[in-house]
Amino acid sequence: MMNMQEALPSVAALARGEAIASASAEAAAVAMAGRPCARPAAPAASAAGGAFAASAPVAFASGSSLVARSGDAASATGEPYFRARGLGLKTYAGYVYRDVDVDARAGELFAVRGRNGSGKTALLLTLAGRMRPTEGTLSAGGLELPRQRAKVARHVGLGLFRGLNDLQDSLTVAYAASAEFELHGRRPRRDAVLAYLREWGLDDAANVRVKDLTSQKLATLGIALAFAGEPDAVVVDDVEDQLTMAQSASLVKLLREAARSRRAAVVVGVVERDLAAMADACVYLAKEGE
Repeated sequence: MMNMQEALPSVAALARGEAIASASAEAAAVAMAGRPCARPAAPAASAAGGAFAASAPVAFASGSSLVARSGDAASATGEPYFRARGLGLKTYAGYVYRDVDVDARAGELFAVRGRNGSGKTALLLTLAGRMRPTEGTLSAGGLELPRQRAKVARHVGLGLFRGLNDLQDSLTVAYAASAEFELHGRRPRRDAVLAYLREWGLDDAANVRVKDLTSQKLATLGIALAFAGEPDAVVVDDVEDQLTMAQSASLVKLLREAARSRRAAVVVGVVERDLAAMADACVYLAKEGE
């Protein structure tokens, strides 16, 4: 996003595996192999557009794989964009996550589900090439991580991650979008920027400053900026932060539709199982003791 360049030193530190302040809070988190995301018995229709009712049926099975996959995913065949086996991250304080398997394909929405403190954010940043795992194997788009993390980072868009790529409060939505395009070597006219914002339902907020956006609009802007560089994959966190369940479901539905229409591998972190059930596939991270 706009201040990503300023955030790069901290990202580089993460990539080298150096401990971060928040790691101690997540250090006891463990990803439990073979523990699939549970599907809710009967998802209710969302009050804002029936997002749950519109979601694809998901047949979560417990099998030998950590990954639970729906029966009617748009891209159930083909090589995964993100592929992880036995992935783990251990700091001086213990494991942030471990024994994680991931198969996330282009055109699909993949959910990483777990309670707060379960290691979701760390896993998402690892998949995006911004953190270095200490165990297991990981590839993204055929590129080996962490060895080729610089190349991976150029092909994977990030939603807003608090403390990593926050937007300046004084920026307007249109300016933030224009600046993001410029980071990718494009200088679109204002009408093109407004057209892009319209695709995400943000044209009415073009002249609104970041500090005045609602939580839902800010999250949507983060998603729109993540897709601005036409990436092969996008990773998004915090779709439930300060939002109602209906608003969160709307964001997950938006991500699912973007994965389909833009043929991108999209990974989202969620807490609620109803939201995970809207994805094509899911992995569950359990805190130790669960």
